[in-house]
Amino acid sequence: MRNGKLIIGAVGALVVATGVGAMISSSNSNATKAEGETPKLVSAVKEEPKDCRVVATNETGFDPATTPVPVREDAGKKQVLKGTAVGAAVGAVAGEVIGGKPGIGAAAGAGAGAIGGHTIKADKQKSADEIYDAQIAAYTQQKAAYDAALQNCLN
Repeated sequence: MRNGKLIIGAVGALVVATGVGAMISSSNSNATKAEGETPKLVSAVKEEPKDCRVVATNETGFDPATTPVPVREDAGKKQVLKGTAVGAAVGAVAGEVIGGKPGIGAAAGAGAGAIGGHTIKADKQKSADEIYDAQIAAYTQQKAAYDAALQNCLN
């Protein structure tokens, strides 16, 4: 008889526990939804936070971390020195042939060669500066588009 009472007590406890569990479950579901609403499914996978730098790079095709800033080039390297050397050599030969004074011819030729080398350097530098100006304008425009996309993402 004693075993029978234990079984009846266990079954009673099970019924009470099941009833309490059902009441708790129904009260929780009522708290999260209004009458007539369907329950919302919660996604098990959380969305990763977006990296706005990656978003801005993908939108613009510009990455300031890997895109080098244009550098102004010194296009006329050694032009004056070359002009001076060539002018001195030609002047020395001309000075010897014309008047028998190669030193004076070399000095005059070096001066003329330096002026010619400087002119060549100025022309090359002007072309290099125009290229640089175009490159820096394009870089600035791309950077502005990137910055705008980055701000848009952050907001």
